[in-house]
Amino acid sequence: MGNILSVEVEAQLLSAVKERPLGVRELSRVMRRRTQVVVSLIKRMEAGGLVEVTLERGDGRGRPARIVSTTILGEGYLEAFHRLRRMPLRSSRNDLLRARADAGYVNRLIARGRDPYRAFLELNGIVGDR
Repeated sequence: MGNILSVEVEAQLLSAVKERPLGVRELSRVMRRRTQVVVSLIKRMEAGGLVEVTLERGDGRGRPARIVSTTILGEGYLEAFHRLRRMPLRSSRNDLLRARADAGYVNRLIARGRDPYRAFLELNGIVGDR
């Protein structure tokens, strides 16, 4: 899970646990995703401070349930996500043409075995020295 899809899925998880903390199995059902995917997402979000996981011992035997709840940082993340979703995207034809040209440049760098980010840093260093 990377990039934009990841942000969408993280927001989905935060929305699900905002109302009330949920167990992993219940969260998987609500999100309609495999448990393995949800567990890895929870681990990543917990490391980022967006969710908190507590263990809850049930009446029966077996492992304690992992209960997921949102943190204050997670609530702020979710609010920012919804605020940005409401903002209209505006771009001109020139913006789109420039983005296409930039993508072509990045693809040429990758084809030649260059890291586009490092090339950007090198160029930034050259411009900064002037």
